[in-house]
Amino acid sequence: MSERAEVLIVGGGIIGTSVAHALAERGLRDVLVIDLDLAGIYAASELNAGGARATWWQPVNIETCRATLAFFREHAEEFGFRPAGYLWLYCDPDLYARARAVRALQNSYGLGVELLEPGEIGRRAPVLDRAQDELVGATWSPYDGLVNPNAVRHWYRARAEERGVRFLNRHYAAGVVTARVAGAGGSLRRVQAVEVIEVARRGVLEDAAALREILITHRVAAAQVVGETRIECDVLVNCLGAWSPVLAAKIGVADASEPVRRQISLCDVHREDVAPGVELSSLGMIVDASGLYFHPEGPHVLAGYSIPDESPGFDFDYDGDAFFENEIWPRLAHRASSFERCGHVRGWAGLYAVTPDRSGIAGRVDGFANLFEAHSFTGRGVMQSWGVGQAMGDLIARGRFGELDLSALARTRFADPSRWVSEELHI
Repeated sequence: MSERAEVLIVGGGIIGTSVAHALAERGLRDVLVIDLDLAGIYAASELNAGGARATWWQPVNIETCRATLAFFREHAEEFGFRPAGYLWLYCDPDLYARARAVRALQNSYGLGVELLEPGEIGRRAPVLDRAQDELVGATWSPYDGLVNPNAVRHWYRARAEERGVRFLNRHYAAGVVTARVAGAGGSLRRVQAVEVIEVARRGVLEDAAALREILITHRVAAAQVVGETRIECDVLVNCLGAWSPVLAAKIGVADASEPVRRQISLCDVHREDVAPGVELSSLGMIVDASGLYFHPEGPHVLAGYSIPDESPGFDFDYDGDAFFENEIWPRLAHRASSFERCGHVRGWAGLYAVTPDRSGIAGRVDGFANLFEAHSFTGRGVMQSWGVGQAMGDLIARGRFGELDLSALARTRFADPSRWVSEELHI
């Protein structure tokens, strides 16, 4: 069995869905998105902390995030966007000096980033009432906020489908067919088709287990195969996030990104334990100098921490009480008395696609006539989604980037460290 699409997008997460929407906006009607997990059970955008900020250190990341946050503001009610700001704490004088230096660049984009002296931090955020003598300063970025990633992805997909984009769920890209063609500068490879396996649907719990097995092992058991299809395409776009290296390898392209587990805990804080004058529900994102980050999440507090020596790999296991008790609670209680007796509710683990410079990979793949990519945004996919989608829509539909230029994110930069788009403030 075979079918055809003008543009085939492999990966229906928030980036792939945004790209599909942007292409449909530009008049492309034969766009097909395939994904093993369109419901997003294991998608990075569904398992992240919901933060959205434009306060990065590199222009391309600031520009795409600023454009995306402006889009979130336009649809604030639909997306649950709350511009509650980011408060970033520093105890390292050198790092704080670099943050102060980059503030001029950030504010040239209208972000309004403020510098706070140690004595101002507690007044801005009364919840931070402990160990303030360790801090050398903080930055406050009011443009940033919190968003519901699922609502954003749903909006992209609904609008894309209204314009004729097709989405196929439980479809796994098992192989890629390429051929040599003549190009203006010599021989190029061209993607002709993707070999796709349709995976069985048996029930919520059984499906979740089967998906997890495929996403970890990159194999589909014979008992899970419903059918096999060859999808021919004029253009292929790799938007598989943490799984982008797997698809790239099937095309014969080495990828610089690695999947790395990130864990998040939900904490219960009793009203009687909250310090006087503190209203947890009004907080935005607070990033501690230790690397801990937290914000209110419904009746709870969401808190995460990236273990520095976490090994790369496709790992969705949450370490449970051990993670909360060893990594989350000590850091929360060290900085805020309101968390002294907080409890562990539950938690989860998801994957970042991490590149050497902690910035995404986007653009045309050199050596190919019709291969594009947009992935590995290292935890930044949600907050760059609109900007990246619009930029890739221009490149694919019109042959060049438009107002948003992602040229700095080309994969060729990794061959020359002087071209890296390095980001330090990464959680």
